[in-house]
Amino acid sequence: MKIIDATLTMVDGSCLTKKLVKDFLKGLNSLSVSGAVLSPRVYHVLNGELPEGIIYYMELPSMGECGKYPGIQFFFSSFSDGTGKSIRSIQVNDVSELKGLADIGCDKKLRLTGLDDLLIYESRDIYERGMKLLMQVSPILYPENSYYCASAIAADYLQYHHNGTVMTTFTGIGNKAATEQVILAMRVVERYKPNHNFEPLAELRGVFEQMTKKTISGHAPVIGSKIFHIESGIHVDGVLKKPSNYESFPPELVGAARKVVLGKHSGKISIRYKMKQLKVEKQYDEGQLLEMVKRKSMKNNGEVTDEEFLTIMSECDKNEKTN
Repeated sequence: MKIIDATLTMVDGSCLTKKLVKDFLKGLNSLSVSGAVLSPRVYHVLNGELPEGIIYYMELPSMGECGKYPGIQFFFSSFSDGTGKSIRSIQVNDVSELKGLADIGCDKKLRLTGLDDLLIYESRDIYERGMKLLMQVSPILYPENSYYCASAIAADYLQYHHNGTVMTTFTGIGNKAATEQVILAMRVVERYKPNHNFEPLAELRGVFEQMTKKTISGHAPVIGSKIFHIESGIHVDGVLKKPSNYESFPPELVGAARKVVLGKHSGKISIRYKMKQLKVEKQYDEGQLLEMVKRKSMKNNGEVTDEEFLTIMSECDKNEKTN
């Protein structure tokens, strides 16, 4: 199975630098992403100096210009020119259109875009037939995300077709399947690269934020900085007892860390855990601390920081001495 990342074609209007682009490509390579799609502008930002270890692709309106881009191995175009370098790109808007592709054969290089609604049919048979037709044609699948299921379609295609190739973008930018989500789905479901380190995802997130000048949500799947932050008392209790009941992969796999945060949904388990971290176990009344934490959280309209919790314990200590 192969994953080709097309992020750089979606951000080529940004203020890119050679270093940022190279760092992004090296990050993809460290994650075992097999290929990257460049635009002519990004190619010129790199001055044609393409980092090794990745297969490079490019979108071109005319194959007559391919000679201008040494180092690019394949070109996406509306027509195949018979040179072996061109990959024909076809838009498919409905599963029924796949029938017309059955005669193309898997020996032809083809990229299919679209198929937004492949997962939303009520009949599972329609979906199964669609996947079988895709396997016959064996295209590079580049699903769109109008119905928020592009990552699931890409991951499912790779599960059905272990020699398949999908095209994705980081965070799903451009209404596509998300590179990081497909990589982790394959890791969890298919044991893809079982001994591989996916910690570079955190670094790649930073490079992406620099390129786009946008901050990725802390709750974004896989790469969000807060996806392993837990507040609910029941959730905290369950995770501390057996993390796999709540987490499909350990936080260390993606360079993250689990963190218990205090807030209005916390329970005594969270208070106890925090006191243990601060080495002040059994020195304060858990119930009283919990009530003070909840009041502070509602006043903050958010979580209570560790510094605020220390202040709360200090206030609790003063109250006890006064009484």
